[in-house]
Amino acid sequence: MTNAKIIVIDDNAAVLKTMGMVLKGAFTKVVTVEDPQLIPALIAAGDVDAVVLDMNFGAGKLDGKDGLFWLERIKQRSGLECPPAVVLITAFGDVPLAVDSLKQGADDFVQKPWNNERLIQTLTAAIEKRRAAMARKTEEKATDDMSVARSYIRSLVKRYASTYFRPEPEVTDEAMALLLAMAIDGEFGRLEETIERTMLLSPCTVWTAEVIVPAEKDSKRSTLTLEEMELQFIRTAWDDSDHNLTSVAQRLGVSRQTLYNKMKKHGIIH
Repeated sequence: MTNAKIIVIDDNAAVLKTMGMVLKGAFTKVVTVEDPQLIPALIAAGDVDAVVLDMNFGAGKLDGKDGLFWLERIKQRSGLECPPAVVLITAFGDVPLAVDSLKQGADDFVQKPWNNERLIQTLTAAIEKRRAAMARKTEEKATDDMSVARSYIRSLVKRYASTYFRPEPEVTDEAMALLLAMAIDGEFGRLEETIERTMLLSPCTVWTAEVIVPAEKDSKRSTLTLEEMELQFIRTAWDDSDHNLTSVAQRLGVSRQTLYNKMKKHGIIH
């Protein structure tokens, strides 16, 4: 049995009952509803893995507009970073409509009358595809966050080199890893003090892990979370570059789109 939450939406009570019985034997949680108006509330928590959605609601409707409308609400206007997978239920032989739904963001479709095994396989594949996409986004976010943290560390090294009239040192990967560990733990006061101490106490032009002079863990300097540091650093870079998105992205080591998303998240741009 797959650990997943499925929402089935169809205005035909008999279809709901039958499909619900089939899916409850394959997935840990299955919710069946007749009214598509409940969709926003049902998916709002972000814990729904997949939605099985009928293309038509109401007697005599066959054009699929209802299904496409709710597909767009789920995929484009739900406000979720990773909306649930959507598998549409189409009438037998309505291939053009099914193809159109795929173009508009549906993950797959099944035709009435459905094959139970095929239905479960289709849903399982859609869920796995969504989870893989979520994992990629998490990995990309972590990579982007580390790029910003590295840029922040380099800016501190450059600042203290200038302050104490020292040549800007090369920071090895091992030394950077030590400094990044402080950033990840939110110890930005300690990070800054460590960089200043190392600049003062070490004459080396190459900083290795052995060269770093860590500050005490109870550093009295202000502490920031990773997000607060990111906001502060992006604001400074944004102002320094006269609001040049490309320049700031290059300085932070991220793409323009990633920078735009981060600035929108922090409310720097709207």
